[in-house]
Amino acid sequence: MILFTVGPVQMYPETLKTEGTQLPYFRTENFGSMMKESEELFLRSVKAPEKAYFIALTSSGTGAMDAAVQNVLNGHDKVLVINGGSFGSRFADITRRYGIDTDTYDIPFLCPFSKEEFEKYSGRGYTALLVNACETSTGQKYDLDYLGDFCRRNDMIFIVDAVSAYLADPVDMEGQKIDVLITASQKALALSPGVSLIALSERAKDRCSGHKASYYFDFLSYIDNQKRGQPPFTSAVGTMIALNQRLKAIMAEGTEKENALHAARAEYFRKALMNLPVSIPDIPLSNCCTPVIFPEKNAGTAYKTLMEEYGLVLTPSGGGWKDIQLRVGHLGNLSEADYDKLLEAMQHVLDKRKDD
Repeated sequence: MILFTVGPVQMYPETLKTEGTQLPYFRTENFGSMMKESEELFLRSVKAPEKAYFIALTSSGTGAMDAAVQNVLNGHDKVLVINGGSFGSRFADITRRYGIDTDTYDIPFLCPFSKEEFEKYSGRGYTALLVNACETSTGQKYDLDYLGDFCRRNDMIFIVDAVSAYLADPVDMEGQKIDVLITASQKALALSPGVSLIALSERAKDRCSGHKASYYFDFLSYIDNQKRGQPPFTSAVGTMIALNQRLKAIMAEGTEKENALHAARAEYFRKALMNLPVSIPDIPLSNCCTPVIFPEKNAGTAYKTLMEEYGLVLTPSGGGWKDIQLRVGHLGNLSEADYDKLLEAMQHVLDKRKDD
């Protein structure tokens, strides 16, 4: 079985070895030193400003999205959410759940983001912008440089879900003026699900009101405990250990090399895909995945056949798009040979469909 999914992804041998060993007790100086090292490595990997804060939650990426809203925003805010798919919609669902005044900039499925249209939201009293760096349900990548400048021009807090974009696309927290950056363990880090990582600017930290936030997701408690490298509650110990190993390996080479690796995988697959009777939407795409459009509306059948007959797992789409789009991931332990195998299998599946 080979995973061409967008999370969990194909894991690396060293991670599998680490996560399969006996867990240590974690309330120790050694564990604390390791977590402080992970803090330094992660903040460096996202090019965080000098004064920034690291939070490691035992939760999914959605938990971190929820926590960011609870801690950084409140009922006095008026927020704008870029809604280009299911994950943009999720951000809006979260803010509305907490009674926060929320507007959405809605992007039709597989249509590009328009800066000209978005500028109409300038000067309208918004206090925060929430966006997915890439909308994983479509693969669309947003221009974080532009959006960061938009936020500073309008004195808005900039909250970015980079769960799928981290390491696949360039992320520069300071340069892109990001106040809250979120990612998770099961994407390009290629670890088990269940850990989310957050970087906070000083500006965002000053907005955190610990007495009002969730007991479990109180950012100020995590920041205070991280001074000794400890979580306030029991964490996903094995994944935290594997995280430290992955961050050390990544930062030994640098995030630019990691970005280039994902870009090369995406380019290799997309170029070869042109030989098949499918298409790729004309939108700015993240290196995390490639959305593949099936004009014969046989995406659902292709997904099932590729998994059951070839052991190749892609990411299906939901709702009305389940027979139109599949997504092919470029995260994790994948090679060009793996993509060759996938492309050959896709050719066989599509040829068989044509014959039928």
